[in-house]
Amino acid sequence: MALANRQGCGASVLLTLFFLLTARSADGASRPDAAQRFVAHYSLSFLNVPVGRADLTAEIAADRYVISLDGGLSGLAGWFFQGSGSARSRGRLSPAGTVPGDFRIDSRYGTTPVLVHVAFEAGTVRTAEVRPEAAPKPDRVPLSADDTAKVTDPIGMLAVPVGPGPLAPALCDRRIAVFDGATRADIVLSRGVVVTVAAGPYRGPALECRIRWVPVAGHRAKGPSVRRMAENDDMRVRLAPVPEVGLLLPLTIAVGTGWGTARIEATTWGAPPAVRAASPVRSD
Repeated sequence: MALANRQGCGASVLLTLFFLLTARSADGASRPDAAQRFVAHYSLSFLNVPVGRADLTAEIAADRYVISLDGGLSGLAGWFFQGSGSARSRGRLSPAGTVPGDFRIDSRYGTTPVLVHVAFEAGTVRTAEVRPEAAPKPDRVPLSADDTAKVTDPIGMLAVPVGPGPLAPALCDRRIAVFDGATRADIVLSRGVVVTVAAGPYRGPALECRIRWVPVAGHRAKGPSVRRMAENDDMRVRLAPVPEVGLLLPLTIAVGTGWGTARIEATTWGAPPAVRAASPVRSD
C-alpha cells in the first residue's frame, strides 16, 4: 500500500486501510438517477482509544454505483498526524463485483495534500495520477500493462454483490486485484464464517473473512512496511448485508499491528431518514 507506507502509526495505517478498502465528494461527481442510498458512520480506534471517524455513502441504481467515504484522525492521532480526506468510486456492478469507471482520493497528511485519480475502462486502467509522485527507488517493482488490467479500486473492492438468499462462508473465497493509483496488490479473502451480530447498529447475520494483502507491483520490494503488511495474518473484515442496495459492506475491520489492534467499527448502519413533507396548517 503505497499511501499507507507514508505513516508509521497504527491509527494512521487504519485510516489509510479504510480508504484502500471501501462521503462527500469534492468534485461534484454524477450520481445514479433514482438511486437507493445507504449511509454508515464509523469510529476508528487504536488500543481501544478513539482516534478518528469515517463516513460511508453508497448509492445504487440498477447496476450503477457511487460509493464515497470521508474521514479524519482526531485526538492525539490527529495532533501528531493530521490525516484526513475523502475518497470516491463510481462504476457498475457485475455478479463478480465492482467494475469501476473512476476513482479519486483527496487527502492530507500533515501539511501535504495528496491527490489520487484513476480512470478505468472495462476494468483496465486508462489514466492514473498521483500527486506527489512516489520517489524513485531502486527496489521499486515496476508496473506492467498486465498489472493494471482486470482490476478494481480500493473503495469498490469490498462491496460484494449479494442476492436474496442466506449468507454463505464461500462468499469469502475470493481474490481481488486492486490498483490504488501507484501500486497493484491482491486482496485475498478466506476462512469465511457466518456470525450472528446481537449488539450494535446492525443486528443479524454477517460474514466474517480473513484478509491477506499480497503485493504485486509498484511497491518497494525491500520496504519494511511492505514486508509487515504482506506477512500480517491478523486482519479481519466483517461484512453485513445492505438490502436497500443489494451489497455486503464492511461492518468492522480489525488490523493487528506491532503496537496492538487498530479497529474500524460502524456506529450507525442504515439508510438516511426520509424527509417528511410539512403538514398543511388547518385554519378550522
